[in-house]
Amino acid sequence: MYANKLPESILSLFDTLQLVELEWQGRCVQIPKFAVYAILDKPVFDRYSFIDGKRMGIIQLEKYQIPVLDPFLGCIDSVPEHVVIISHHKGNRFGLFGYPADKVRDYVRLSMQHRAVPHIVKAFC
Repeated sequence: MYANKLPESILSLFDTLQLVELEWQGRCVQIPKFAVYAILDKPVFDRYSFIDGKRMGIIQLEKYQIPVLDPFLGCIDSVPEHVVIISHHKGNRFGLFGYPADKVRDYVRLSMQHRAVPHIVKAFC
């Protein structure tokens, strides 16, 4: 999970993984809180676009065009109640994308010992 091992003196401070859990069309997605850039309530799409034949919303935030994608590979047919903006990077390149959500819970914690932690974190490291 970490590029460098944490010093033993602070390792005990990290006994849980904080998660943001979003619900979209009755299904849940858990995202590590460290990967969440922002949570927008009542978002407004500036326009729509298509990728691989799937409709997605685009939110313009200053210099960023943020695509809002269905995490289950469907189309975005209407503006959701919330959008969870996720940051990602590859090398020194930074980007943002969003997932729509009907409900968002940002207070979920999971023990670092839980077997799901590596799976949840893998996509965001």
